[in-house]
Amino acid sequence: MTFSIFISYSTADLEIVHHIRGMINDPHIKTFFAEHSVIPGESLVQKIYGAIRNCDLFLLLWSSNSQNSEWVAREIELARSENKQIVPIKLDAESEIPSVLSDIKYIPYHESPEKVLSWIQNDVFSTAKAKSWDPVIWLVLGAVLLWLLTRK
Repeated sequence: MTFSIFISYSTADLEIVHHIRGMINDPHIKTFFAEHSVIPGESLVQKIYGAIRNCDLFLLLWSSNSQNSEWVAREIELARSENKQIVPIKLDAESEIPSVLSDIKYIPYHESPEKVLSWIQNDVFSTAKAKSWDPVIWLVLGAVLLWLLTRK
């Protein structure tokens, strides 16, 4: 089982988005990134909404550009309605985190990209790896229980 991250962003910030997505490159983590996750001819609404509903983490890459994005606003609204964990990463000093997310601590990428890397390494990777072990743990526990029940 993989840990799923939905990345919300403005296409005007693609260079930074690619950089952050590269930091998340791990076999235990699946990232949904509309630029690469939706193929031509597919419904953006269906793919994006489905990915948000199924994600474990909603990663919001917030900037002056995303403040003006209708898509980003819709994605935030759906993530909130689905009670998803939202982690805003503030890309620039000029933007203000939207009031609907004012109670959520953000990571200031614009001040220190290393904080984002540290958060990914300490929180995201460890959570993803723990989640990927869940089926193995249940399998081992089931085998032990079966062994105990069949022992004579």
